[in-house]
Amino acid sequence: MATRADVPSTSFSVRVGARARVRGSETVDSRARRRCASSTFRSSVPARASIEGKEGRRKGERYLRESAGVKPGTLGGGRESAGADGSAEASTRARSKPEVLAPAGGWPQLRAAIESGADCVYLGLDALNARARASNFTLEELSEVVKYTRSRGRKCYVTMNVLVFDEELKTAERLIRGVAKAGADAVIVQDVGVAKMIRELAPNLPIHGSTQMSVTSAEGARFAKELGCKRVVVGRELSVREIAAVKAGCPDVEVEAFVHGALCVSYSGQCFSSEAWGGRSANRGQCAQACRMPYGLVVDGDLQEMGDVKYLLSPQDLMAVELVPELIDAGVGCFKIEGRLKGPEYVASTTRAYRRAVDAAWEATQRGCDVDPSELLTNEQRIELTQVFARGQDAEFDGLTPGFLEGPKHQRLVRGRAPRHRGVFLGEITRVIRNGRTSGEVMIRVSDGVEMKRGDGVVIDRGAPQDKEEGGRVFEIFDSNRQLVGGKGEGVTDGEYTIAFGSNQIDFDRIEVGQLVWRTSDPTLEAKLAKMVPTEQVSREGFRDSVAVVVRGALNEQLVVQIIDEAGRTGEGRTFSALESSQNKALDEKSLRKAIGELGGTPLVTASVDVSALRGIVCDGDEAPIPGKGLYISPTEIKAARRDAVEALLRERRTGGPDRAEGLANDEVVDALVRNAWWGDGARKSQTSTMATTKKSARNDEASISVLCRTRTQAEAAIEAAGFDEIVLDFLEVHGLAKVVKLVQDAGKTAVVATPRVLKPEEEQLWRFYLNLGADALLVRSAGLLRTLLDLRESGSEDVPSLRGDFSLNAANSIGADLFLRSGLDRLTPTHDLNAEQQRALAESLGPEGASKLEVIVHQHLPIFHTEHCVFCRFMSDGNSFKDCGHPCESKSLHLRDDHGADHLVLADMGCRNTVFNAQAQTGVDFLKMFLAAGITHFRVELVDEPAIVVRDILQVYADVASGKKSPSEAASWLSKLPDANGRAHGVSKGSLEVKTEISRGDLRPTAAASREATKKRASPPSKPSPRRTR
Repeated sequence: MATRADVPSTSFSVRVGARARVRGSETVDSRARRRCASSTFRSSVPARASIEGKEGRRKGERYLRESAGVKPGTLGGGRESAGADGSAEASTRARSKPEVLAPAGGWPQLRAAIESGADCVYLGLDALNARARASNFTLEELSEVVKYTRSRGRKCYVTMNVLVFDEELKTAERLIRGVAKAGADAVIVQDVGVAKMIRELAPNLPIHGSTQMSVTSAEGARFAKELGCKRVVVGRELSVREIAAVKAGCPDVEVEAFVHGALCVSYSGQCFSSEAWGGRSANRGQCAQACRMPYGLVVDGDLQEMGDVKYLLSPQDLMAVELVPELIDAGVGCFKIEGRLKGPEYVASTTRAYRRAVDAAWEATQRGCDVDPSELLTNEQRIELTQVFARGQDAEFDGLTPGFLEGPKHQRLVRGRAPRHRGVFLGEITRVIRNGRTSGEVMIRVSDGVEMKRGDGVVIDRGAPQDKEEGGRVFEIFDSNRQLVGGKGEGVTDGEYTIAFGSNQIDFDRIEVGQLVWRTSDPTLEAKLAKMVPTEQVSREGFRDSVAVVVRGALNEQLVVQIIDEAGRTGEGRTFSALESSQNKALDEKSLRKAIGELGGTPLVTASVDVSALRGIVCDGDEAPIPGKGLYISPTEIKAARRDAVEALLRERRTGGPDRAEGLANDEVVDALVRNAWWGDGARKSQTSTMATTKKSARNDEASISVLCRTRTQAEAAIEAAGFDEIVLDFLEVHGLAKVVKLVQDAGKTAVVATPRVLKPEEEQLWRFYLNLGADALLVRSAGLLRTLLDLRESGSEDVPSLRGDFSLNAANSIGADLFLRSGLDRLTPTHDLNAEQQRALAESLGPEGASKLEVIVHQHLPIFHTEHCVFCRFMSDGNSFKDCGHPCESKSLHLRDDHGADHLVLADMGCRNTVFNAQAQTGVDFLKMFLAAGITHFRVELVDEPAIVVRDILQVYADVASGKKSPSEAASWLSKLPDANGRAHGVSKGSLEVKTEISRGDLRPTAAASREATKKRASPPSKPSPRRTR
C-alpha cells in the first residue's frame, strides 16, 4: 500500500468539477462475463469481481505499521482477518438467501414494499426513532402491521435507533414491551443502554445494531454482539471488501448493508451539525440536513471562485443494484433501502429493482456461476430509478453512485451543483426563441438514451437551485423541419428539438443558451408506478408468494386440499361431501387444476398441484389406482376447500412464529437498571483501573482541567502553563507523536493520547501503535477499539494504560454510562446530545463515585461533520484518493464558509477522513459551578487551530471561573474575541450545552436553512444564530 512519501506531490489548484461521463459503477461494463448455461432467469447479474477497498493512507502509515509491528500488506490481517475478501468464510458457511429490506414511513409505503417483493420492512413508532418527520405508526397500530406482514410471510423490524435520555427510559420500556407483545421480528437500536434494557426486559426480542452505532470493523461488530445484537448495520463508508472483512472477522453476527438511497456525508452517529445549527439532533431523529447547504471554499484565508459548484458536502445518492453479487459474496445477509421519508412510488420502484437483483444473483450463486450485468439493470430501469429519486447530479453524473462500495472516488461522490432531486438529465439549451417575456420556444440537444415526450414536466437549470427556476409541461415538440413529433406515448431522443410550453409558464428573459434541462415529471412512468402502489391489502399487480398445492383423498372420504408455502407452513381445507364413484364425471388432473386456480385475490400464487395422493378406483385392466380415476366431487366444493386452505395458511402465518413476548419481565426493568447504575457509597468500584500514578488528584470541590491539543506548538504552550497537569494529544499526523508524549511526561504531566473515532478493518491493528507510545492514558473514541483494549487488558498479554471514553461512544443515559464505566473505563465523556442540565442529572444518577468519573468538555469547536469524503481531494485536486490527490491537506488550510459568513475549519486525519469544526466555539462557563456541585470535577478544554500564544490564557479563564475569581460573563466576553486562523472572530455560545425545550414533531422544519431562519426570527442573532436546543 502506498504511503504519502511514495506519491509525488502536485501543484495546488481548486478543482471545480472533473468531467467524466459516468452513470454508475465504473467497473461493471469492463468485467469479464460468463453466462449460466442452465439459467432460466430472464435477468442476470454482474460477474463477481473483487472491488478495490481503501486506496491509501496519509503520510505516516508506514511509520504506523513499523510501530505496530505489522508487515506491509497485513494491516488488519492475521488469523481473524484471513480471507478478508470473504471467500474463505462465505464459501464454506451455509448461508440463507439475503433479505430485501424496504422502508415503511406509513401504511401506503408498507403496502407498496410488501406488494413489490420486500422480505421485510422497517418502520418507526411515534416516538424514539430516527425519522421523526415520517408518518410513522402508533404502538396500537403495530399489532395490525405485524399481522399484515406475517400473513404475507414477511418480517417487521421496529426502529428505536436514537439516543435515549434518562427521562425517556420509562417510555422506552413501554415501547419495548409493546413491540414484543405485538410480535415484531426485531428492534433496531443505537443506544447501548437501550440494548441492555431490551436484553433484560424482552430476551426473546432480537436486537439489530443500527448504522448509528458506527460499526466499521469486526471488533465493532463483536462489541455490538456482546450487547446482545444479532445483526449489525455496517457503516455506509465501507467498501465491499471491507464489509467482507467485517463478516469474516465476526462470522456469527449477521451483516446488513445499505444499498440504495440518501448518503449522509458524515458517519452515522457521529454527525453534530444539526445539533450545532439546526436546533435539533441527528442522533434524535431530527436531522436538519446541514450537509445539503451551500458552502464557499476558503483556502489559506481566500474565498475561491467555484462557479456553480456550491454544495460541497452534498453527496449523490447510493445505488448498488450492480454490486448485489459482490455483496452476497461478501456475506451481506440483508440489503437495506433507505427512505422512510419517501413516497410509496419510490418504495415500490426500488424494492422491485433489488428483489429482481437478489433473486437473480442468489440463483446464480447457488449454481456457482455469474450472470450478465447488462441483464441485471437495463438503461431503462436505471432511468426509472433516477426519475423516481436521485440527488446531487449534474450533466455527467445521474445522481446514483456506488458510494464508497468501490472504495474512495471523491470526484464522483460529490458533484456540488445541487443538493436535491433534479430528475433525469434531458440535455442543454442550444437556442432561445423569444416572442416576448412569457412567450417563446427553446431548442434542446436531447441526450442519447433519454426520451422527451409531450406532457413531460421539465425544469431549466440556471446553476442556482436555491433560487426560483423556470419550468413547465412540454406542450409541443418540433424536429429540425418544424414537424410535430413526440406525440402521445412517443418520445424523441438523441438530437436537437424545439419545444414549446403552455402560455405564460416560462419567463424567457431568464433562459440562456447552455443551461441544462431536467425532466422532473414523466406521466407515463407515473402511471406505471401508480399501478405498483396498492390501495388495498392485496394488489393485482403485486408480488405474490409461490405455494405448492397437494390434493388427497379416496372413495367415500372427504377431499383434502393442502397449501404449503416456502417456509413449510401449511393450510388445510376439506370438502363437506365425500368423494363419490363416477365414470362419466370423473376427476382428472386438468379439472382439479382448474378448480384450484391461480389463487387470485390472495397474496399467494399456485406454483404446483400434486394429485398423486388422490387414490382412484381400480378398474379392469388397471395394475394400480390412477389418481382421481373414477372419483367425483363438485368443483364448487373443491373451490370452497381451497378457500379454507388459503385462509388457514394465512391464519397460520399471522399467528405463527416465535413468541417475542416469551420471557418478558414482569417487573419494571428500568428502575432496577437505574438503581444498579448508582456508584455511591459501597458501590462496586472499577476493578480494572490501571492509571499510572496520577500527577495531581483534585478534591471533590476542585476542578481538574485538561487541555486537548492538536498541534505540537499548542502542546508545548500547555506544558508551560502552571497548574494544568493533563494534556490530551490529538495529532492529525503521527510523526513525532511519541516525542511529544515523552515531552509531556518529562515535564511531570499526564500524557493522554486520543485515538480515532473510526477504525476500518485494515486499521484494527493500530492498537499496537497506540500502546507502544507509552502514554499514561488513551482517550478511546471507538467501541471496537475499546473492546480490543479491554480484551488485551483481561488477557494480560499487553500493558494497557488507563482508558477514557470520549463523546463519540454516545453515552446518553445512566444505564449506558454505567455499562461503559463498569467495562473498565476510568473516565467517560457523555455524548454532545446531552445539554448541561442533563449532564448534571446524569452525574446525580451515577452517584458520587460515578460523577467523579465523568469528564465534561467545557470549551470546544463542536466537530459538526466527521466524514470519509475528503474535501481537500475533491475540490483541491483532480484525484480520487490519497494515491493521486497530491496531498493539498499537508500544505494548505481549508475552511468552509456558510451562508452566514462563518468559516468552519476542515482538518484531514491520517486516514484521510475529514472533520469539519464549527466556527463558533461553545463554552460551559455558565455551568461550571453547577457541574462542581453535582460532583463532576474533570473538565476538558479542546483546542483546534488556536495559536499557541493564547493557550495558557484560555486555560486560566476556565480555572478562574471554577475558583470564583472571574464571572462567567467576563469569561464569555473575553472568549468571544478570540480570532480563528483567518483572523476572524465568531464569538462564543453555550452551544450544545444550552438548556432548551426539545422541538416537537409538529414544529420540525425540513432543513437546517429553514431552522436557522426560524431561529433568527425568535432571537436577536449573534455572529451566528444561537442553536435551538432539541431536548
